[in-house]
Amino acid sequence: MVPVIVGLVILAVGAVAVLVRSRRRSLPRKVAIDPFTLSEPWRRHVAAAQATQRRYREIARSTPDGPLRDRLRDIDTQVERAVEECFGIARRGDDLDDALSRFDIGALNRQMEHAADEPTRASVQSQLASAARIRTTRDDTDSRLRLLTTRMGELVAQAAEVSVGTDTPHELGSGVGDVVTQLEALRLALGEVNGRDLDDRHLDGRDLDDPGRPSSSP
Repeated sequence: MVPVIVGLVILAVGAVAVLVRSRRRSLPRKVAIDPFTLSEPWRRHVAAAQATQRRYREIARSTPDGPLRDRLRDIDTQVERAVEECFGIARRGDDLDDALSRFDIGALNRQMEHAADEPTRASVQSQLASAARIRTTRDDTDSRLRLLTTRMGELVAQAAEVSVGTDTPHELGSGVGDVVTQLEALRLALGEVNGRDLDDRHLDGRDLDDPGRPSSSP
């Protein structure tokens, strides 16, 4: 009887170990944020977000122990999420710049001027339209990301007021949460960019979500 019980215990422990390892594997990888892997202006946006995060953490650390400091630490999780979202958007923006660099707009315009047949004109026009869409998306992303990183800086100023009791942590938490929501929406919108505009010819087969992974787009 004893060997049977021992065997069951060993099996149960083994099952728990497998479950723990499985859960560990399913956890999302920590995002390694390095603004120096990006070109401008994307590098500057990420660096600004990281600077904001550092200032926020300094404020939280300098707040006396107690419920207020605990709440500021909770909000820091959202601040960290905002920085990660900012980096994800900046990587996509960097890819858009890379795609644009592969269009020779001057040469395409010259081809359009001298095109003698409709199929050639249609092909060149399609490429010019693709470049224009990428440019519009790129410029809009740059503008919105700049605005949101500026908003993050404003929230740090608000955090300083919260730490000395002249503002409420509830308003601060709502503000940070709103910024995270907008950043996530922007990143998801970028993921829906028309695949015909960001195909393998323009991105060297790199996927928008992971520049090191070949694109699965046909």
